[in-house]
This record gives sequence, C-alpha cells and structure tokens, in this order.
Amino acid sequence: MRLVTRLASVVLIVVAPVGSRTVWAQTAPADSIACDRQCLSTAMDDFVKAATTGRASSIPIADYAEIRENAAIVPIGNTSWARVKTVRSIVSIADVSTGNVVSRAGVELIEGTPGYLSTRLKVVRGGRVVDVEISADTSPRVVSSYVWKLDPSFTTVLPEDQRLSRVALEALARRYFHSLSTHHAVLADFETNCNRYHSGQQITNVARNTVEGGPPRTCAGTLEGTPPWGPATEQRFPVIDPERGLVFAVTLLHYLQAPTPSQMYVSEVFKVVGGRIVRIDNIGVMTKGVSSLGFVH
Repeated sequence: MRLVTRLASVVLIVVAPVGSRTVWAQTAPADSIACDRQCLSTAMDDFVKAATTGRASSIPIADYAEIRENAAIVPIGNTSWARVKTVRSIVSIADVSTGNVVSRAGVELIEGTPGYLSTRLKVVRGGRVVDVEISADTSPRVVSSYVWKLDPSFTTVLPEDQRLSRVALEALARRYFHSLSTHHAVLADFETNCNRYHSGQQITNVARNTVEGGPPRTCAGTLEGTPPWGPATEQRFPVIDPERGLVFAVTLLHYLQAPTPSQMYVSEVFKVVGGRIVRIDNIGVMTKGVSSLGFVH
C-alpha cells in the first residue's frame, strides 16, 4: 500500500525597505498558483500521449501525488491507459478555478475491444500533476459505436441566455445525487427528451433498459421507484464549465440491499441547457469493500 503524504506549504517572506517603511512581501507557494486553461489542456494531452506510449514515468507527477483507478491506488504505469492501442475519440473539459481537467476517451484496447476511460488530473503551475483519478470501464458493456465517436455537441459553447452560473450548475448536480439517495427526482431539472448513457448504452427513452432492467424510462424516471441503490456519498464536483453547460461529478453509490453490500463508483458528466439536464454520460464501475474513493477535490 502506498502511503500518500501531503507536504506542508512553504511560504517565502521577503523584507524590502521602502523609504522609511519596511514592507513584508509574501509570495505564494508554487503549488497554490493555478494552471490556466492552456496549461490544463496541455497537461491532459501530454498525459494521454505518455500513458499510451510506454512513457508514463515521464509524466510530471508530484512526489505527494495520489493516483487511483476505480478507487484503488495504482502505480502510474499500471493504469488501463497502458492497455490502449488507439484513442478513437476524446473530449476534455478544464476548470481553471479548481485546477482540474477531465477527459472522456473512447479507446481501442490492445485486444481490439472498446474501453471507456475517464481521467481527472489536478494540475498546478508548471504542469505538475498532483491528482490522477481514473474511472475505467473495459468490460463488454462498453458500446463502441458511442465511445469511439463521442458527440462533439456535448462540449458546444452555449448562448449566454442558455447558461447557468457555477453555483446553479453545482446545485443542480447535487439535487441529482440527492435523488439517487431518496429516489425522488426533481422533474423540473430535466429536459423532456433527456437521455442517460452508461458507457455508451442508452438506458432512457428506449424499449428496454439493458443496464437496470424494467420498462422504458426518462432521466427523471430512472431515479424513482424502488431501485436497489442509495445512499450516494462522497459527492464531488471537480469540473464545472458554465460556458458549455457541463458538470463533471463523482459519487460513491452504495447498494445495501444485496446479501453482500457493494458500491458503484459513479463518474458522470451532465450537459445542462437552459437550466435543464439534456444528457447524462455515466461510467459506473461496481466494486466491493470500497469505503472511500480517496479524493477530496
């Protein structure tokens, strides 16, 4: 087991005479200075290139970085990215205010099968990576026609009158996760034709829900009734992009009714237009014995 240690910040105090006064100038620690949008985008591009070409050791990982895939601590060279033959499709979303960037990548694995990888990087100035959080579905559930050709409209910039503020977007996503626990949806939060996908499988507005079973449902309907899950804990919102109406959200969803309790590591991207969710892109990985996802950002 790898021990993760957070280093204490170092603050430099400079004493400089100004006329008859002495000015104390405090400089911020390097890790506290945000990585701008270009820095975040470059960090993700470089990560993907290095991780898929056997050069994971060249990724500028901080000594105290936390690296996890599907909630388990892993060496940077042993993630599912090392099994990727080709990146077929990828979209990235950056959030300068949190220093996080996330990508959703539809990949072809070495054995020729599809995979769907979600990767979050927490990046500080200079491109150093302090968090690597990967949600990887490499199971037969992944639908290649969806993940190998991700819809570019997902990241389309919205007209200003169709956008919500950061606060409103986070509140909407929190209500959604609350509904996972209570099984009561807020109907006004969903567009009528909203669709939800699990690793490319459409589970709403279709004749048969191949993931959860049951009759045809809407986005709101999938949250209601007597589903076997709840509560949803460790709710985090590392990336919010008001310009594109996007929220990247993570939670640990508990299944308590089964003989052996299990958990789902839920990694979702919400597209919100005009104040309503129009699409939910989910990667849900079932686990057992996971008490924490490890991250707080």
